Amino acid sequence: MSELPDRPDLDQLRRQAKELLRAAANGEPRARARLHAVSERVTLSAAQLAIAREHGFASWPALRAEAERRHQMALSAARPPAGGSYGRPSPDRAADRWSFGGGAPLQITAGVLSPGALVIGPDHAALDASLMPSAETQQRLAGSGRARVPGLRFISALFGRRTVDEQALRFDDVVVTDDREVTHALSFESGTIPRTQPGQVRGPIWLRLRLDPAPARECGWLELRNRDGSATRLLPSARPPVRVSQVAPAPGNPVEQELSELARSLIGVQLAGIGQDAEGADILAERCSAALGRPTEMLQSGELDSAGELPGHLARLCDVLTGQHPDRSLPPAWSGMLDAALRADGPSHHLDIAAALPPVDGIAVQLDSLISEPGTWRIYLRAQPRWWARSKDQPPQHWAPVSVHAQDDLGGSYVSMFGGSTGHADHEELTLQFQPRLDPLARALTLTFSGAHQQAAVDLDLVPAAKPEKERSP
Repeated sequence: MSELPDRPDLDQLRRQAKELLRAAANGEPRARARLHAVSERVTLSAAQLAIAREHGFASWPALRAEAERRHQMALSAARPPAGGSYGRPSPDRAADRWSFGGGAPLQITAGVLSPGALVIGPDHAALDASLMPSAETQQRLAGSGRARVPGLRFISALFGRRTVDEQALRFDDVVVTDDREVTHALSFESGTIPRTQPGQVRGPIWLRLRLDPAPARECGWLELRNRDGSATRLLPSARPPVRVSQVAPAPGNPVEQELSELARSLIGVQLAGIGQDAEGADILAERCSAALGRPTEMLQSGELDSAGELPGHLARLCDVLTGQHPDRSLPPAWSGMLDAALRADGPSHHLDIAAALPPVDGIAVQLDSLISEPGTWRIYLRAQPRWWARSKDQPPQHWAPVSVHAQDDLGGSYVSMFGGSTGHADHEELTLQFQPRLDPLARALTLTFSGAHQQAAVDLDLVPAAKPEKERSP
């Protein structure tokens, strides 16, 4: 097995694959033997897989991601990251995103706008916000937008019944300036309307707003001001101490991992409030039924022997979630999450993490920001080459090969749920929403990224966020 150098040349690895393919196509015995060790076909993808396997990687994307990570780490070691100091895990790809937060609600023509996180890259800045619509805005939105897609009941229940029609919301009355005397335009990018009865709109509406031009890295603050002069400011996010682990084998066996992930996903559905009405209760019951059917399938295939008590725990969890036996005992981590849902408010944090994780099962993650608000908390990250895997079935099935869960320094556990993504040529940007609310007494978090075979973790301190400036008049 060949050792991957500390500063691998990805172009050279590509050339090696092409040379191997050429030699095998010309009938060179050793080259054909190397290809046939991984595939019966003489193709470029087979040659790339052979090169990857010879370097100890399961796939070519895994080798490519690790080569790019080491290259970026080498660049980072050659010069200090933004801020002028060494010692942070912030290679170029991890350090080229930063965030602002801490803004207070602002009354605008469309309603009450509550700014969340402003996440900024080199050429794009997007503000996540919520809007409690005015009566006039509710009327405009009542019939606008696209209806939910048939068959996607769970996604519709979680993220909103309808998307917002961009023509129905404008933000011309909001002036955005910064301490460098630059004026920025705020415009609609995307949004969802919560589940409601036909012809009605309930708030808040979740929005992503584009800010043009993207603020400079050196900005000290950004101010949103309405027509009557009231304003709120967004401040740069704090940089907490961050520690990134090495890749380690994923604990447990595949059966335990799958059943534990099923349990966490069901708890996430409950914590997201899906089962609070008749339609949501049906969705939760359907997901419980599917989850409980999985151990039966494993039993028939002979996989179940090593799952221990998990099938029984999963059955009791479904009893609790569907209200059949609400007092049945559960593992402490599961019951702790359900109990924490009663927590009134979480703390406010907006943190720039800028951490690069080593590839987990071939997926390299750049962890950009963490935003905690009273109702929920979320992380912004990028995955390379992709976060989602796709089957060849018709219709194709999508799933995330890597799951993320969190634990605080008080022993509290948290589950993540998909919060939206944007695909790019070589990576995917996404948001993960976490429940329950963050414990106000927690001082540190561990975020664990787990695949079928590997896992890595990020430990970070929760430093207090700057207090938001209240609305003020000139």
